[in-house]
Parts: sequence; structure tokens; C-alpha cells
Amino acid sequence: MARNKFFYGWIVVIAAVLLVFLDGLLLYSFGILLPSIQEKYDLTKAVVNSIFSVRCLVFAVSMIVFGRLIDKHKPEKIIFIGGVITALGLLFTAYSDTKITLFLNYAVLPGIGDGAFYIPAVAIAQRWFNKRRDFVVGIITAGVPISGLIINPLSAYILETSSLESTLMVLALITFTLSFSAFLMKENPEQLGLQPYGGPFLNDKDPSLTEWTTSEAIRTDAFPILYILMFFGMLAFLMVVTLQFDYAINNNLDLLSSSIAPASIAAGSFLGRLVTGYLADFVDRNKILFSVFLGQSLSILIILNANTIYDYAIFGILFGFCYGGWIPIFPSLLKDFYGKTNAGQIFGVFGTGFSLSALIGPPLAGYLVDQFNTYQYGFYISITVCLIGAFMALTIKKPSK
Repeated sequence: MARNKFFYGWIVVIAAVLLVFLDGLLLYSFGILLPSIQEKYDLTKAVVNSIFSVRCLVFAVSMIVFGRLIDKHKPEKIIFIGGVITALGLLFTAYSDTKITLFLNYAVLPGIGDGAFYIPAVAIAQRWFNKRRDFVVGIITAGVPISGLIINPLSAYILETSSLESTLMVLALITFTLSFSAFLMKENPEQLGLQPYGGPFLNDKDPSLTEWTTSEAIRTDAFPILYILMFFGMLAFLMVVTLQFDYAINNNLDLLSSSIAPASIAAGSFLGRLVTGYLADFVDRNKILFSVFLGQSLSILIILNANTIYDYAIFGILFGFCYGGWIPIFPSLLKDFYGKTNAGQIFGVFGTGFSLSALIGPPLAGYLVDQFNTYQYGFYISITVCLIGAFMALTIKKPSK
């Protein structure tokens, strides 16, 4: 690759981090806002958690649509439109006065817009890097926990000092502002007369070797294993994230202290994504997946015995590290297994595993608390699915045509 003084691909990475930050804003702020939303609209835990599930169901469709669009069209305006839709949803939620408008504004609109952030950002950035792609994906996906580190305490502070409505307005403003980073995204290096970092991809020389259509990809033996792993990992993560804030409050921690666990999860997740993203260039990815799924399972035992703010912090860092540790592995595996031509759409289909877990996890967690008046059953389910996932990870094999 002919090197310039500065490779524009790193600008794409920065823009991608900012876009993924918005995905994290929606994810992490929900747990902080949940008790206030439940109180304002007089909802059960199961019903209020279903808001997140509806959002993720819409997100599942949106990911596929946006993934297909960015494979076929220039991404800048498409991603920006998604940001505007999300910002409007958060702003309108502040003025929602009925349960119906709450679901429309806080579930449907952000669900549509969120599909323009994570999948397009990762898919486009991968086109710019042949070497160190796992590490780059780790950097980009670290935008989610970075968001958690900022949004969790910010949301908790505004809630405590002002109101739910003010918090939503601030989140809407942040979303709208950062959406302009979409205009820094360029669909590929060739658009600027450049080559990918590390030189051309193998499939650029002979596309028949590694390029798969979406329908071909999902019929391989590897795809359902990866899909189930994503589902299990996210199911455990979402159930724990849904429960842990309220769990801490019920264990007599105040609002700000209770935000220590989600903030620690975000910090651990940030480190996990960078570390495994770096290691994946040198260490067998199956072994990495086994290790972090096993660690995610065992770390949940800490919160089951947590008594102090320090216990919650230790739990959050370890749980977050292991959860974040598997995040950058999947996009790189999909890219290596199925090529880049249909990467956005394939990743979009794969990402529905997240939405499926969100459709089941938070409502199930809330239902178990409502029915049995205990948080432990949700934590036990999370431990179990991560243990199963750890051993499934050892069975992944690259498909061949």
C-alpha cells in the first residue's frame, strides 16, 4: 500500500466509534431510566422491560435494511437519517403522556434509527483494513462501553438533580450532534484512490474463493453456531444489565452508588474489546471465545454475593471484560468466513440474534422478579447459557465452498 502521511481509514474509525457510541447510549441509558419510566407510567417490571424488547425487535428489521442499503449505496446520508430518527424518538419520549406514545417514541423510533449505527459502522470500517482488522473492530466496538462510562453517571446525575424529561432531552441532543460524524464515513478506500491498510483483500484477487451470498452464508454449519453464541452471550448480558441496577437499589445502595455496577461493566467492556481485539491477531479465536464466555458465566457469581459498592465494581469490571471480549471476534469471523461484498447484510442478519435475545431476556428477567420476588433466577439463567456457549465456541470451523 502506498502510504500517505495519514491514512484516512483512521478517520473512518473515529467516526465509527462515535456512531457506535450512540448504540451504547441507547443500551446503557435504558437501565438507568427504567425505574423512573416504570414509576411515571405505573408499569410492571415485565411491561417496562418489554419496551426494550420492542425496540430490539424493530432494530432486528432495521439492521437488515440498513445493512443492505450500505452494501449498495453511499452510507453517509443513510446513517445520518438513522441518527435523526433516534434523536427525535428520545425527544418525543420526553413529551409522551400515554403508554402508547411511550412505546412508539421510546421503542419504535430508536429501534429504527439504531440500525444505522452499529452494523454499518463496523461493516464499513472493515473495508478499510486488511491487517489488524480485529484490533480495529475492538477499537470501534469500544464506543459502546465508552458511552456507558459517560452516559451512566450523566443520566443518573440529571435524574437525581432534575427530571426524566430533562435527561431524555440531553440524550436527544447528544444523539443529534454525534450523528453528523456519519459524513466522515467513506464507503471504501478506492473512493479516495487508496488501498486497504495492509494491501488488497484476497477476495479482491479472486472473489470466488471467499465471497458468499447471504443465503449461502446462513446455510453453512458455522453460521448457526455463531448465531446461537451471539444469542446466548447477549441474553446473559441483557438479563444482568436489566437486573443489576434495580438489584443494587434493593440492596440499599443509593441512586448514584447503584450506577457503579453499570459504569464498571462499561469500563471492563472497554478493556475487554481492546485486549481480545489485539490478541485475536495472534491467538486462536475459538480459545478466546471459550475463555470469555466461561469468564462471563463465573463472574455473575460475584454479584449474587455482593454486599458493598466495591463488590459491585469488581463484578462489573470482570463481567464487562468478558462480555466485551467476545464482541470484536464475531464481525471479524464473519468477514473472514463470508467475504466483504455482502458483509453488511450478512452482519445484519447475524445481528438479529441480539434482537432475539432482547425480545426474550429483559421481559423474562422482569417476569421472574414479578412472579418470585427474587433476582436470582435471572442470574442463574445467565450463568447457564454462558457455560453452554463456552463449549459451543470450541466447535466453530471455517466453512468452504
